Amino acid sequence: MITNDYRNTEYCPMLENVGDKKKALEEKIRSAHPRQKIMYNKVHNRNTTFNKEFCSIYNCKCAYCGVSMDILPAALFEVDHFVAESLFDDKEEAGKVENLVLSCYQCNRNKKEFEITGEYIEKLNTDDGKIANIFFRDEKYYIRIKEDYIEDETINGFYNQLQLVHQTRRLDYLLINMQGLHKKLEGTVQGGEIGRGNINNAKKT
Repeated sequence: MITNDYRNTEYCPMLENVGDKKKALEEKIRSAHPRQKIMYNKVHNRNTTFNKEFCSIYNCKCAYCGVSMDILPAALFEVDHFVAESLFDDKEEAGKVENLVLSCYQCNRNKKEFEITGEYIEKLNTDDGKIANIFFRDEKYYIRIKEDYIEDETINGFYNQLQLVHQTRRLDYLLINMQGLHKKLEGTVQGGEIGRGNINNAKKT
């Protein structure tokens, strides 16, 4: 079964009230650190509870490709500026929690300074699921661009720069699906039993 949101398998929880949860987190940070201006500096630090709360808002999954901390170490996830920091006049605006998303290392490093501007801030919105109106999983679980946007240069630029069509995205999805099924059947999964370490086995299926 392929869900409407290409980032999720049938076993993944859907994102809920992401905007509200991020606002609540920002208020918590401001309460604990009244002089803190750049929220990014608190959220991106993996050693803080704020980072853990931020990750949980995204169900510990990459907002772009959907890979999960269930199959990748938390160290391979980063906090990304959705709209590139370089497009803002100051770091305080760029670093507001509303402009931050959870990204896997691969997506974040590929995305770099890709410019999301104008109407695409809304179209590629990861938090309210609008990005799932742009991309889908095909019958072989590759991420594809929906027909309505197949000629859109910006969408294609985003898709290609993040390498969303890469084989890794498909294998990650299959591993998450396998782990979800395992959890459903067994109730729990031993740490490391299903992950990229077993990727060669996954390729044979």
